[in-house]
Amino acid sequence: MRMRPCQDPLLRTKATNVLGVGHWSLKQGLQRFCIPRTMQTTVHFGRVVSRVYYLTPGTSLKPLLGQQEGPQNTARISQSEPQPVHDNYKTDCARVPPLRSWLQNCDECHDCRSDSRPKRRFLPARLLNVHPSGDPGQLRLDDASTSEGNRYLALSHCWGKSTAGQSPMWRTLAANLALRMQGFTLDELPKTLQDAVWVTRGLGVLYLWVDSLCIVQDDARDWNRESKRMEDVYASAYCTIAATSAPDSSTGFLGGLPRNDGLFVESADGRAAYVSTNVADFDDDVNASGLNRRAWVMQERLLSPRTIHFTSNQVYGECGEGIYAGNGVFLRTRRGTKRYFQIDPRFPDRLRSSGFATTWEFLRSLLEDYSRRGITEPSDRAVAVSGLMARVQKALPCPVHHGIMDWYLHRSLLWHRGKADTRGKIDYKSSTVPSWSWMAYEGPVGFLPDGFGTLDRFGHVSFDRTSLTTTVWEFTEPGLRAVDVGIDSGRDHIYDSKGRSRGWITLDGDTESPFPRYLAVLARLKGVQVEERKYYVLFLQPMKSQEGEERLWQMAYERLGMGVLEGDCELRNVGQGGVF
Repeated sequence: MRMRPCQDPLLRTKATNVLGVGHWSLKQGLQRFCIPRTMQTTVHFGRVVSRVYYLTPGTSLKPLLGQQEGPQNTARISQSEPQPVHDNYKTDCARVPPLRSWLQNCDECHDCRSDSRPKRRFLPARLLNVHPSGDPGQLRLDDASTSEGNRYLALSHCWGKSTAGQSPMWRTLAANLALRMQGFTLDELPKTLQDAVWVTRGLGVLYLWVDSLCIVQDDARDWNRESKRMEDVYASAYCTIAATSAPDSSTGFLGGLPRNDGLFVESADGRAAYVSTNVADFDDDVNASGLNRRAWVMQERLLSPRTIHFTSNQVYGECGEGIYAGNGVFLRTRRGTKRYFQIDPRFPDRLRSSGFATTWEFLRSLLEDYSRRGITEPSDRAVAVSGLMARVQKALPCPVHHGIMDWYLHRSLLWHRGKADTRGKIDYKSSTVPSWSWMAYEGPVGFLPDGFGTLDRFGHVSFDRTSLTTTVWEFTEPGLRAVDVGIDSGRDHIYDSKGRSRGWITLDGDTESPFPRYLAVLARLKGVQVEERKYYVLFLQPMKSQEGEERLWQMAYERLGMGVLEGDCELRNVGQGGVF
């Protein structure tokens, strides 16, 4: 292998010569190395005394790097994409110019924004003007209808926990809206929002959208209207700033990056390797971060055409063509490998060409992921994903209500909760979520996997925003009971009076309630003999009047849980009913 001089001035100052080969001595204790998978030559790294050596087939042991200082640790070999060098930036905005060039290159060479933006021109109701005057300490909240142009950035961040009974003072409220429109100071904002302002200015963009500033937080009408437009807010943004390393609004996300010294080396056939003191890991730095475990952030990330992730180890620019990691280095996945970045300029339109079963498996994993994410206000569970569901509805296209999709009605209705999850229904103050939607409850949910498309819809089932219309059945077989067999699956086995297994059941709430009498059959397995048939069902109970009486005459029911029944269970057709 031979060294290829690196243009980074930080490394050029460390240039020296060993055996006539230009190289740079890395003044760090533990060195970590990164070799791309495209390298065909086997490279062995090792440490002898205080030097790092490489050994290629048919060659003798030769030094790769110069004299090392620090403890004699064994080097770690990482088989990932080439990693960039980042200076130890001493000012907040020093990282921004390369990202500005990356955005300009994406504008000129990619179609990331054109595929994700709404067909019509869109602007949020308000935008934060980060440069209303020549004073860098001044800001102003502008009416977007009078804004200069339509380019803005959007911020994705964690608010953090508030003290009980207290709300953040920096929010826009009805009482300070007029003052915000006249102008206010940068010092009034917490550090994370201040950092976002500096980045916006550094990228040469005049406007920034921040939920807590651009939506009137104590005006229910304004909040409901603007929060439902999140689909377009992030899809129309020039780029999204992700404060990935900031656990709350007061911490900030600029400054403090570790020093990542590194250099490129090149084999005789021209293949490049990158050796760095800090091997970046996009999956750990971004996908496993605290920010990307928040419910609101899922649609913010999936709908954004481009995102800049400010992590504690690295700054990444993410678009539909890959990951920009600085210093001219791009990370891309190859066919057959895990897609480790989320942005897809054709999402969710790509769902139309993915195939019926494949599309459901993707949507299933998406909904399960969302349900596991944290959310400060449980009543935001429905609205925090509403923009994403609106996009899915347009892409398939089919009706989507409360996270349930008509194309996959029988599959998406067959959700279940964990048996140990004792959290109850969510109190939606301004709206109603029906009992058949997984959005009715707090906590994670799972859906029955059907990767091979073996579930066949059974009977007539239809739905709208308020009710599910279906044939209701009643058990005529006496002595059925649910038994907890001690398996940690959340399922209770169903036995008849003779001790025969009749299927299984998982309840949404109170597990001490009597065995359900009523059910709706949603699906059955395809291509099996009659005696082997299994039916996938929702267990129901009649809704009660205010006096506590069952409203059987109205044929109004609510969901109790779901499960599977053997095909020879004895049932009676009660008639068409509504599940609410």
